[in-house]
Amino acid sequence: MVRRQRPNANVQKQVHYSDRFHVVRSTPKTPVVGTPYEVIYNHLNYEHQILESYIELNCAVFWVQKQDLVSVAQVLKKVGYSTLSEMSAIDFLEQRDQFELFYQFASYLPNFADKRRVRVKCTLGAQERVESLSHLFKSAQWSEREAYDMFGIVFENHPHLRRILMPEDWVGHPLLKSYPLKGDEHAAWYEVDKIFGKEYREIIGPEQRDSARVDEKDTFNFSKVGHEQAKGLSLEDNPGKHAFQKSLFVKDLHTNEPTELKERP
Repeated sequence: MVRRQRPNANVQKQVHYSDRFHVVRSTPKTPVVGTPYEVIYNHLNYEHQILESYIELNCAVFWVQKQDLVSVAQVLKKVGYSTLSEMSAIDFLEQRDQFELFYQFASYLPNFADKRRVRVKCTLGAQERVESLSHLFKSAQWSEREAYDMFGIVFENHPHLRRILMPEDWVGHPLLKSYPLKGDEHAAWYEVDKIFGKEYREIIGPEQRDSARVDEKDTFNFSKVGHEQAKGLSLEDNPGKHAFQKSLFVKDLHTNEPTELKERP
C-alpha cells in the first residue's frame, strides 16, 4: 500500500526534523559536583542562576539566562578563562521558536590543566536580541558577525555588525534550516544580476547551483563519449621541457592530434 503525502504537509519540516537519517547517540553527561569544574560552578552560581550544568566530553557546560551572558563571561575571564575560542548558534526555530547559543571558553593557565574548557549555553527567541561580548573578547567580533550573517541574530553594541561571509546585499541567512539547500530565488539570479544586469536574465538563465548535476555538454569538467580529448604527450616528445623534473604520473597534454572516444573504457 502506498501512503500518499497530504497536500498541506510541511515537507521541509519532515526533512529536517525527523529521524529520516542516521541520528548519532547523545554523548554521556556526568555531574559537575565532585570534579575540578565544581569550583568554577561555585563562582558562577554565587551571583547567577545556573539552569543546568554537566560535564560532556571533558568540558563543563553551564546553561544560563541570556541576560546573564555578559556577567557570566566577565566572571569566567576573571577566574582565568581568557580565550573565547568559539561562538555560534543552532536553529531550533521550527521545533520551539528558539535559537540555541553556545560560547566556548578556554584557559591555558598551568593549574587549569584538569578544567581546561567551559561552554556557556542559552536560548534566544526568534525575534530577540542578545548583548555582544566583543568588549570582553576580541574574537567575538568575528564569531558574532558570522552568527549575524548566517542566522540573522542581532548582537547589541557590537562595534561593526555586518555580513562577514556573504555579500552585503545578499538576501536571507544560509545556515537557517528554512533556507533552501541550493539557494532561493535571489541566490539563483545574484551573479547574473551583478555581472550582466537583470536585462540579461532571459539570455543567460538562472545560476545552476546543483553540485550533483552533470551536463552532457560540459567537456571541460567531464570526459564524454563523442567529444574530442587531448592526447597524452611524453616528455621525450617535448624536449623544451626536459629542464623540469616531473612526476611519472603527469603527462603534458596538447590538442594537435585529439582523439575521439568511441566508447567508454
